[in-house]
Amino acid sequence: MQRVKKGALRAVLVSATFLWSLHSYGQVLTGTEAGALDGDTIELNGEPIRLFGIDAPELGQTCLNGKKRWRCGLEAAFTLHRQLVDEPIECTIQGNRNEVREASCTNARGDVAEVMITKGFAQTLDSSFPSYSAAERAARSARLGIWRGEFVPPRDWRAGKRLPHLDDAPVQVCDIKGSIAAGGRRIYVVPTDKHYDTVEIDTDKGERMFCSDDEARLAGWQRDGRTSKRQ
Repeated sequence: MQRVKKGALRAVLVSATFLWSLHSYGQVLTGTEAGALDGDTIELNGEPIRLFGIDAPELGQTCLNGKKRWRCGLEAAFTLHRQLVDEPIECTIQGNRNEVREASCTNARGDVAEVMITKGFAQTLDSSFPSYSAAERAARSARLGIWRGEFVPPRDWRAGKRLPHLDDAPVQVCDIKGSIAAGGRRIYVVPTDKHYDTVEIDTDKGERMFCSDDEARLAGWQRDGRTSKRQ
């Protein structure tokens, strides 16, 4: 058997990834219901999809309103979830971000990402549409959502930056549950899942908690296929 050099194999993998991304661009995905994994990631037909052009606080992230700490990441997730409940959705693939497909999504309530910006629960990215930047300026001026006080930009938070410690609450909360299902399948559930409260974690079995859905995926845990439908 002929050996393939590591450099050549890497080139093949990169090329395959590029061709897959090129093929996916512009693809339209539809569904009758979707769920929120966090403030800028939805689950559609069992697949995680990032909302194009925005970055929202991570689930475990906290922000400050004056001197009071609040769960801005969790509130962003539930804000997004409420935009999705009982609404058919259409998403157009724009590319990939951190190995997750990225799409612009709309439903009867409008552009889902723009709604999150308008409510003050997401920042725009450099690649976003001009209307997103205008919506962000309006939300910032009105001091809505994360703009009501201090916060660490989500990108910096993921890199390890944190707000100063206060006594009223922890600087981050890890409440994504990594559970081992039948057959040894490692699955994770997020607070917006309807069955979240029924899942109990047993660390002696190797189950654990995560601070973001990205962290859970990178650790090799997967979704169990049940879309979040908590009201």
